[in-house]
Amino acid sequence: MRRRPFGTSVVLLFLAFSLLTRDAFSGGYIIPHQTARGLGLSNAMTAGVNDPSAVYYNPAALGEVDGNNLLLSGTYVNVQSSVENSGRRARNKHDDNFLATLFANYHLPNTDFSFGVGAYSPFGLATTYESDFTRFAAERTELKTIYITPAAAWHPSKYFSVGAGVSFVHASGLFSRGLCLDPITSCTSPIGLEGRLRLTDTANAFAYNIGALIKPIDSVKVGFSYRSRVDLRFDDADVKLRGSFTTATTKADIRPIPLPPVINTGVFWQVRPNWGAELVYEYTRWSEFENFNATFSPSPTFLPLGFPISGFSFPEDWKNTNTLRFGSYYVLNKNWELRGGLAVEESPIPNHTLNPAIPGADLLTLNAGLGYKWENISLDVGYMAVFYKNRRVTNNELEGLPATSPLGFAGAPGKDKYETFNNFVTLSLGYRF
Repeated sequence: MRRRPFGTSVVLLFLAFSLLTRDAFSGGYIIPHQTARGLGLSNAMTAGVNDPSAVYYNPAALGEVDGNNLLLSGTYVNVQSSVENSGRRARNKHDDNFLATLFANYHLPNTDFSFGVGAYSPFGLATTYESDFTRFAAERTELKTIYITPAAAWHPSKYFSVGAGVSFVHASGLFSRGLCLDPITSCTSPIGLEGRLRLTDTANAFAYNIGALIKPIDSVKVGFSYRSRVDLRFDDADVKLRGSFTTATTKADIRPIPLPPVINTGVFWQVRPNWGAELVYEYTRWSEFENFNATFSPSPTFLPLGFPISGFSFPEDWKNTNTLRFGSYYVLNKNWELRGGLAVEESPIPNHTLNPAIPGADLLTLNAGLGYKWENISLDVGYMAVFYKNRRVTNNELEGLPATSPLGFAGAPGKDKYETFNNFVTLSLGYRF
């Protein structure tokens, strides 16, 4: 069979990707799973990844991939999230979301080098609530990211390999909510000290990932990967205001929003020729997300008070998180492979800053998958159920805005209940050249 040139495959990869969108959220706003096989194994693929998604999971493993491949994946995400406050319940209206990833790899003949390229979305979120749930809650919040990553691996021996990738990151963001600008009564009296805010912007940045793979014996692999921090600089955001402001539009400089660094360490064990398992420890530095700040330029004036509003500052105070992932597969025959896994993951969001924009909690995932191979074609399906711990918190995140000088904090504490459950379904189609 005549092989298609690798460059043509890459072009087709990006053309296909451009037709797809990505919105979701998991722990914080990270989206760890990028392929059906990864989903079925609960993302426990730092050491045992054997397809071109090694570009994302561990670039050092590109030398482990059999042949030159193209892998296209699509994911359906069903987000069932609700918030209850003072006897009223609001449900996230952004239930259905879609993700897409594309990966390809190429072994340079007669050398110890392998290359890969990927287009994927490791971070994102989308939540939407009715504006009349509470007057000052977050109404719509979106973050979309796309990483385009070329990567390379050097595998001088069967016992050791290293790899690295450099990513171009494109992101877009949207944030809207109601505002209370009454520092005295917290807008409990209808005297018109209310408004609405909507910010939108795009940002470009760069990132890198590195990896290593050690095989002390034929049946064991130890993998390490590191994905760098990215600062999303939404420094020219369009701002639309509603209410008694002197202007309906202005600009905002938003303090860089971090996509946190992630460290993964995995141990893969080939139990039998047809059975393998991996355990992965993941550490995410969410503590770098300290505040969500914006400065308006020019500063609009809120006419009922006669003071300019220079911006806002929301405390986040997120914490670093630990995650354990376990995945295992069993090869039934030359065509079929069964997969399963589970993970336990901490939430980075403390009680005092939990809000409807990102309703996170500690979670448990249960995963299953099935793979089929026929000649040069592979077809995979994966499923994940995400069970979030219900959270009951008392804070003032639903009622008010921590506004900058001259206004103080305008809000009143409320008791809130958060319930969340996610379904993920991923299909992957692969072709070996």
